[in-house]
Amino acid sequence: MKRSVLLRIAVRHLASLPFQTFSVIAVVAFSSGLAVALFLLAQGLRLGVIRAVEPFELIVGARGSPYQLVLNTVFLQDAPVGNLSRDFLERLSQDSRIRLAVPLALGDFYRGLPVIGTAGNILEIRPSPASPLWLRPARGRWWEKDFEAVLGAGAAGESGLEIGDIFRTAHGTSLGAAWGGAQGHERDFRVVGVAEPVHGPYDRAIFVSLESIWEEHAGHAGEVTAILAYPASYTAAYSLDVSLRRDAQGQLIFPAQTAIRLFALLGRGEEFLSVIVFAVAACALLTTLLILYWSAATRGKERALLHALGVPRGDLVFLSWLEGALTLLAGALAGGLLGRAGAFAAFAALGEATAMDSHVPLTPQEGAVPFILLSIGSLGVFLAAMAEKTYDLT
Repeated sequence: MKRSVLLRIAVRHLASLPFQTFSVIAVVAFSSGLAVALFLLAQGLRLGVIRAVEPFELIVGARGSPYQLVLNTVFLQDAPVGNLSRDFLERLSQDSRIRLAVPLALGDFYRGLPVIGTAGNILEIRPSPASPLWLRPARGRWWEKDFEAVLGAGAAGESGLEIGDIFRTAHGTSLGAAWGGAQGHERDFRVVGVAEPVHGPYDRAIFVSLESIWEEHAGHAGEVTAILAYPASYTAAYSLDVSLRRDAQGQLIFPAQTAIRLFALLGRGEEFLSVIVFAVAACALLTTLLILYWSAATRGKERALLHALGVPRGDLVFLSWLEGALTLLAGALAGGLLGRAGAFAAFAALGEATAMDSHVPLTPQEGAVPFILLSIGSLGVFLAAMAEKTYDLT
């Protein structure tokens, strides 16, 4: 019998059992979708962190947890570790081992958006020597004097501010500033520009001059939260690290190395989740095979009738395999789409909260999960089809 005829028979039979067919597809879609979503989430978090730390070669901050320093300085989350004195900043800026030192003063917010006090040399940062400037104005201009502000690309949309608008900041945590639990300042800032997207947490920032922050916090003797340091060479970076280890005030961290250590810690959790996901997938596959085998066993007389009408046993085996393969294929494809949709929703929520770019391009590994499920399932369906009995009609 022609394969096209067998295909039509298989499709019609699956359509005649909608509840059973949908149940099998749903089980396969759930298991493969869960595996795809986990893979994408793990990959997305890694890529998002890598993209976020790329512009930062070294970070100098107060003594404390390096993870907290990275969270606060790179991702603009959590509270600052502490502050560095103005004298410390001036000494580091004049150190011959540093070609660029960009100060950051964090701790103020506007409607939950972090306000960053910095110097004009932040516009000199390049993620790599061949890369374009990391931070550039897209509309308006960069601030030129105190109490002028430039909105990050994301902050422009979230804040509702436009060029020329006036706003006031508040001191406290981002949560407190968002819900009115922070201490407000009395000086007005005027928006003079909007920055181009940097596809990272700094898209949610509002940039002002360091002197503006110091004037708002009169009495704090001019302190900074952290310093983005760009060494003259790798040798200079490690020499500076050794020097700061003997300094009681500051510490130097390599953000990329700190991120790698963080990935190592997260990797243990991913391994545990992977075991759970593959256990769920195995149970779903076993359930699917049992359902398909039961379905085939209940229509033995139908197969016997087709055999009596001249359909060879090989075609009957192929027909049983075809029904199972079509069901598995539909479930695997639906699972791949559901997995990517779920990961996309998670990345959208993460991006809204942190502006971290966690998108993952299509990869062969992503397609491997439904393909493996389809391959193993098809083999199981084929073995089940070979085991079917051909009943006599007598």
